[in-house]
Amino acid sequence: MKMRITHISDTHNKHKQLNGKLPGGDLLIHSGDLTSIGREHEVENFVEWFNGIDNYTNKVFIAGNHDLTFDSEILLKNKIEYFERRPYPNENPSMGKPQWLEMILEIGLNPNVFYLENSFVELDQIKIWGSPISPTFGMGWAFNKDRGHDITQIWNEIPNDVDIVITHSPIYGYNDRAMNTNQNVGCADLYHKLREVKPHLHFAGHIHEGYGWKTMGLNEWYDLQTFNGCSCDLAYDAVNSPITFDYNFSTGEINFI
Repeated sequence: MKMRITHISDTHNKHKQLNGKLPGGDLLIHSGDLTSIGREHEVENFVEWFNGIDNYTNKVFIAGNHDLTFDSEILLKNKIEYFERRPYPNENPSMGKPQWLEMILEIGLNPNVFYLENSFVELDQIKIWGSPISPTFGMGWAFNKDRGHDITQIWNEIPNDVDIVITHSPIYGYNDRAMNTNQNVGCADLYHKLREVKPHLHFAGHIHEGYGWKTMGLNEWYDLQTFNGCSCDLAYDAVNSPITFDYNFSTGEINFI
């Protein structure tokens, strides 16, 4: 099974700067931080753009720590007082996502567009699991889980037969070095889980300065290709090119475009 895949991430409302840079293929992946703070108009603008990309067979996206309205727990904590939103009947953060967002995700996505939140989809016999979770840092960010037990509970939901894993957080030690501290800030618990599950491909973002890809040798005969597709740099300018490659799921051969 061969597939042409393009990876982007952390577009932070700058997605239209990628117009003309997406070559087309079988699968387009966005691994979170679509917006600045998840306002309604930001999400609508992204979804309209993502729906409108017509040169990929399928498109998959997850949320990230900046996409606050996607996370019902952080909405309830912050009472969603600082979000711009139109009033909808029965809108209540204790009931989950805002109703406008539920409507977008339920009926606003094209048939070939898929949103994943600790869930999976199977496309052309390739199983894809996605999660917006990243390790806790600071306060008030979406989808943060403490390292150790809390975040491991999420990674334990990754199916054993998965082919592609999409997370907002990178793996510890792979495309995750933060410039301000010069430390690796990815998730070690995710590292251990992926060594156990052994997917073919892993896609992440979150750490803007970690843009790129590396090979993780899982054993003497099996490699995991892991990517950080952050489109924006530390100044939030969309200067990084989408990562596009052909991948053979039967042989593990990868050829970059």
